Amino acid sequence: MMQGILDNIEWLFSGIGVVVAFAFLNFIRKLKFSAPARVIVGVSEYIVSLFRSSEDIAKCIDIDLRPRNTPFELWLHELPRSQAWLKITNLNPFSISIKSISIEFGYGGLTAKSRNDELNSRIEKYSINNGLLVEGDLTGDQADYIAKYQGNPQCRISIKATLKTPSKEIYYENSWLEGVPVRLVNDQSRKAKLLAQEIDKNA
Repeated sequence: MMQGILDNIEWLFSGIGVVVAFAFLNFIRKLKFSAPARVIVGVSEYIVSLFRSSEDIAKCIDIDLRPRNTPFELWLHELPRSQAWLKITNLNPFSISIKSISIEFGYGGLTAKSRNDELNSRIEKYSINNGLLVEGDLTGDQADYIAKYQGNPQCRISIKATLKTPSKEIYYENSWLEGVPVRLVNDQSRKAKLLAQEIDKNA
């Protein structure tokens, strides 16, 4: 094969050869987005994921808090909730979907969990998604505890997820991220409300 290329090297770099090469590359580019090509890609990704172990797939996935700004917030208004912005990295040679994801956090002596089901958020192969928001409700008692807590406003967080590959579901866990900074929203308003209730009780 190499000898054939060498024998025709002058033709390959002639005007006709360049035109033929560009035409061939254009054909490949169009084929990439055609229906048969998508089927072939889908089948190949299914086979690759089928023969990879769940452990190997999980090693090529990283789910963590988004690095910029303050990605974890506790909203302490009348309908208290938690918010976490996540960054998902997928280094597998196939796309994955997030079927469900849960975040468990510890704040002082409080432990709470939020769970989001049926997300079906798709993460393409060899890509990073910086914009997945996971929210969860807090009880009034949990919000009161957070508002009254006097310690360092940091959390430890555990992320768990069920992921769908082209051939199977796998379980992923990133356990107990320590020293996560927390942004408290409406904490002063809740503290004032609790103080007013305490004054009324003792009046």
